[in-house]
Amino acid sequence: MSEVNAMRAAINSQDIDALWLALAKVSKREGAPFLAKVLLEAWHESHEDIVFELGLIGEPSTTGAIAKAAVTTFEYLVEWDNLQAFQRKCAYALARIGSLESRAALEALAKHADPHLSEYGKEGLEHWPLPYREGEYA
Repeated sequence: MSEVNAMRAAINSQDIDALWLALAKVSKREGAPFLAKVLLEAWHESHEDIVFELGLIGEPSTTGAIAKAAVTTFEYLVEWDNLQAFQRKCAYALARIGSLESRAALEALAKHADPHLSEYGKEGLEHWPLPYREGEYA
């Protein structure tokens, strides 16, 4: 089974561990769309890890998923008192992407009615674009 098929199968079976294993065998940019898809799913508890990874990858095509995840309330993050930490990671991931679309997403967060999201959006804009050094993360 190809690694792309393995990633699809892991997502379909809602097996986050299998997804991470399959992702380890492909390029980070090849795996980014799969991570973006799973970022918006509620069947796992790896949202913080996923958005951190997406921020490191810096793939512009994942901007929409990260922006949507930032304003999504995952109940386990509320229960664990980690929702704001996750939202902040989303803002930093958007800053790391450094595209005009990611800047627009940060501007929207900065204007959000939720004071935490607004703060994180402004913080992300202060750091946008976060530098990406070649070879830093492959």
